[in-house]
Amino acid sequence: MKDTFLSRLADRLILCPTTHRIPADGKSRRTIALGDEQIEIWTHRVRADHTDDVDLFVLKLIGAGGRAERATDQPVNFWPDVRAEIWAANPPGYGGSGGRASLQKTPAVATAVFDELEKHAAGRPILVLGSSLGGASAMYLAAHRRIDGLIVRNAPPLRQVILGRFGWWNLNIGARLIAWQVPKELCCIRNAQRAFAPAVFIMSEKDRIVPSQFQRLAIEAYAGQKKLLVLPNADHVTPMTEDEAGQYKSLLDWLWTTVMAAQTRCESG
Repeated sequence: MKDTFLSRLADRLILCPTTHRIPADGKSRRTIALGDEQIEIWTHRVRADHTDDVDLFVLKLIGAGGRAERATDQPVNFWPDVRAEIWAANPPGYGGSGGRASLQKTPAVATAVFDELEKHAAGRPILVLGSSLGGASAMYLAAHRRIDGLIVRNAPPLRQVILGRFGWWNLNIGARLIAWQVPKELCCIRNAQRAFAPAVFIMSEKDRIVPSQFQRLAIEAYAGQKKLLVLPNADHVTPMTEDEAGQYKSLLDWLWTTVMAAQTRCESG
């Protein structure tokens, strides 16, 4: 898709890039090339001193207003015996990554970062995690790369969300023009139909940014094994209650058991 006035307008409406400095204590910075641009990646380890100690790699794909420097230990903090390395990337226009923030680049960025991580992981399992727009990127990878597990919160079928939220006041004409600028590669519903990694979905029932009826379209279409945690009183970024965190822990334990069982089968031939 060409870079046009409408595509730039869609970028302005959906993306919220920032470039100010954010402390990243305990994290290491690396870059990879994407065409003429440099993509910034921040990594850190949990319970591991060296790469050889790592049991699991986690790729975190940030949302429209996120930053890789803020990547936390989640979900590894729920697994006290797992040693992990967490990767998070700033897309173009975010943090220290070059270029302009653009939806059009989102699939290519996710692919490039995953391919770099896959080489680094050397056959060890990779879990992909994303929230909101990062969830759309995560589902794209689940459909186009071999990942071992998936965690998604509030995954947005972007075109449907734009039409559903903003189409009523202009007979869908303006909303359709904007929705059409979303790359087809980021269609959560189509990607869900092609994805088979075991997945945990988290849905905020009172999400005002990605209403739950749109989230359900992608979740119901998902082809692989899946578990769903519904947060009945949560908005887009509302933290989990203690009870919800306990339910989440149970689903994560199922995911880890499923990932390791598949890894054992692969290693045994």
